[in-house]
Amino acid sequence: MNLICIAIDDDNLSLSILEKFCKKISFIELTEAFNNPWDALVHLKNNKPDIIFLDIGMPEISGLAIAREFSNESMIIFTTSYKHYAFDGFELNITDYLLKPYGFKRFQQAVCKAREIIEYKKLKQQIINGSQEYIVVKSEYKNIKIETSEILFIEALDNYAKIHTKERSHITHQNLKYLGKKLDSHEFIRVHKSFIVAVSKIDFFSRESIHINSTNIPIGRTYLNKFKEHIKQRDIMV
Repeated sequence: MNLICIAIDDDNLSLSILEKFCKKISFIELTEAFNNPWDALVHLKNNKPDIIFLDIGMPEISGLAIAREFSNESMIIFTTSYKHYAFDGFELNITDYLLKPYGFKRFQQAVCKAREIIEYKKLKQQIINGSQEYIVVKSEYKNIKIETSEILFIEALDNYAKIHTKERSHITHQNLKYLGKKLDSHEFIRVHKSFIVAVSKIDFFSRESIHINSTNIPIGRTYLNKFKEHIKQRDIMV
């Protein structure tokens, strides 16, 4: 996912350097560069960039005033020649403070910091909403990130679990109970002591079994009623 960015600075040379730095980082996209802060304010009324690179000492309006208005909506990275605004900036809870002239390495550090904050906030919100786009499991002595949209079903194997995806399978020491808690209960349901299935990936089913991607998965008697209720809530005939 690319982060959408804009830059606001009355100095064209500073904008040119910032544009050059942005092109070197694959995960950010600088969509606008404004040398007139009023034009930027018009743009911000209808657009919410992930990151705003913002000069402070502009003649028509201070970057501090813009930051006060938009710091809750976007990550603010100040780009300024003045040290004495640092306290004001961090009081506004800005992401970072780049003192001109800054180099690419320092710029990259600020952008990576912004990305980490954005990803953390997104993950936190997904957890609050009971939904995650991916899970991280331990497999073959590594932490593997698996997109939940790719998961077909999960199978218990003694003290392990086997996560079946569209492309391959992953074996992890984490058990079905643990994985079930990590997954969205609306999208995934346990149908047997040895199986959790992704409801959206079911090809067809009967009262005894579920068919997913050429695999026949049994429905345990103790899980049947819960499965039927779950399917009815999704307006599917049982």
